[in-house]
Amino acid sequence: MTNCLIENGTLLDATGRAPQPNTSVFVKDDRIAKIGPSAELRRYAEGMGPYKAIDAAQRTIMPGLIDAHVHPSYGDITSIEELDIYTSCEYRTLRAALACRKVLRAGVTAMVCPGGNWNINVALRDAVNAGLIEGPRIAAGGHYISTWNSTGSFFPTHLEHPMSSFAVICNSRDEMVAQARKEIKNGVDIVKVSGDGDTSTTAGMALAGSITLDELKAIAEVTHLMGRRCTIHARSGQKAADASRAGFDWVIHASYMNDEELGVIIDNRTPLNPTLSLLVNSVEWGPDLGQHPMVTEGYKREIEAAIRILTKAHKAGVMMMAGTDSGQLAVPYGAWHARELEHLMTYLGMSAMEAIRAGTYNAAFGLGMQDQLGTLEEGKLADLLVVNGDPLADIQVLQDPRRLEVIMKGGDVVDTKTPLPQPKVYTWEKPLVIWPDPRLPDQDFVRRHAKIKPRWMRDMARAAE
Repeated sequence: MTNCLIENGTLLDATGRAPQPNTSVFVKDDRIAKIGPSAELRRYAEGMGPYKAIDAAQRTIMPGLIDAHVHPSYGDITSIEELDIYTSCEYRTLRAALACRKVLRAGVTAMVCPGGNWNINVALRDAVNAGLIEGPRIAAGGHYISTWNSTGSFFPTHLEHPMSSFAVICNSRDEMVAQARKEIKNGVDIVKVSGDGDTSTTAGMALAGSITLDELKAIAEVTHLMGRRCTIHARSGQKAADASRAGFDWVIHASYMNDEELGVIIDNRTPLNPTLSLLVNSVEWGPDLGQHPMVTEGYKREIEAAIRILTKAHKAGVMMMAGTDSGQLAVPYGAWHARELEHLMTYLGMSAMEAIRAGTYNAAFGLGMQDQLGTLEEGKLADLLVVNGDPLADIQVLQDPRRLEVIMKGGDVVDTKTPLPQPKVYTWEKPLVIWPDPRLPDQDFVRRHAKIKPRWMRDMARAAE
C-alpha cells in the first residue's frame, strides 16, 4: 500500500454538496488524507514523499458503491431447490468467494449480506478482512429466523426442513430468541427475520406471516443487548410497521404498506431498503428466460404498490438504502448493482444525487459505518471510484464496467483486468426438472406442435391432404 494522488477530477463526495471541479484526493495508506484544489494537492503530495499519481481529468471521483442487499451464498439461483437443497456447504462457500470478486469489480466496495445458507457470510467477511480472498467489505447475516408461515418455509410439513436452508424454522418466542443468540454466537453482524410471505411463491402475500409484535420485540431486545443489528424481510405493511414498533434497525421491501403503516415508519425514523431490482429486472427479462406468468404478474403488482407508498416514504424523508437482492434470478452477481439507483429515480422520483446517496452514505448504515464509509471526506476510508462520465447527468454510466476506470478499496486499486474464472455448472447444482414447459405430450400436442410424430399420425396427416 503506497500513497496515491487522484488528481484533476470532479469530486462528487456524496455529502449532498455540488460537484467540485479541478479537485484532487490524496490517499495515505487506507485513508483519505486530504482533499482540495489540484495545484494545492500536488504540492501537498510532493511533501509526503513518493506517491502514485492517477489522472482523473474529465472524470468523476466518487465513493465506492454500497449494496445493502446481497446474498453471496445463494449462487445465482433460479429455483428454491437450488437455494435450499443442492450444493454442499464447502462448494457453496468456494463459489461464494468468486461472487465476492464479481461484486467488487462492479464498483461495490462494501455490501450488506442480510442472511444466507450455513454460516457462509461470516466466513466470507472474515476471509476478506484477513486478506484470504478479494471482495467488498461485508456486514454478515446468518440464517433467517422464519416461521412455518413465512419466506424460508417452502416445503410441505411432511418433509423435514433441510439444515442446508437459509432459514431456521422457529414457531415460538423462546425458539426465536434462542436462535438469535445462536446466530450472534456464530459471529453475525445482523440478525434477520422473515416476517411474511413472498410475491414469487404460490401462496404469495396471502401469507402475512405469523410472527407477533411481542416476538419481534424479544428478538430486537436480545440482538441490541449483544451489540448487533436486526432487520426483517417484510413485504406486507403490517409486518413492516410491527418491526418498526419493535425497534428493528431497518426494514427490507415494505412494498404493501398503507398510509397508517407508513406513519409508523416515519414516526420511528426506520430506514427502508426497497430492493426494486429483483422486481423490475424480473418483469423486464424474466419472461424471456421462462419465468412463470404468475411470478411476473405478482412482481408487477408489487411494483405498483411499492411506487405508491415508497414514493410517499421518500417525500416524507424516510432514509432509503439501495440494495439489489443479488444472487438470484434477474440480479446475478456483478451485473446490476448500480441499476438500483436508476430504479430509485424512475419509480420513486429521486434525484440523481439522492439516488447516489442511497447507494453510498445511506447504505453504509447497514454496515454501521457511516462515520467511515459512504462519502469522500478527509479521515474516511479510501473506498472510491474514478468514473468516465457524470453520474449526475446520466446515472446509467455506473452500470457500464468500462466506465469504472479505477475501483479503490482501502487505498488499494482493484485489479479489473485479469479475467475471472468461468466455472462450469454441475448438473447436481440444478433442480431435477425433466423439462420446464408444463404441457405434456398428449396426442393433441403431438399433432399440433411436435417436430417428430408417430408414423401412423404422419400417415393420417398425408391422407387428409
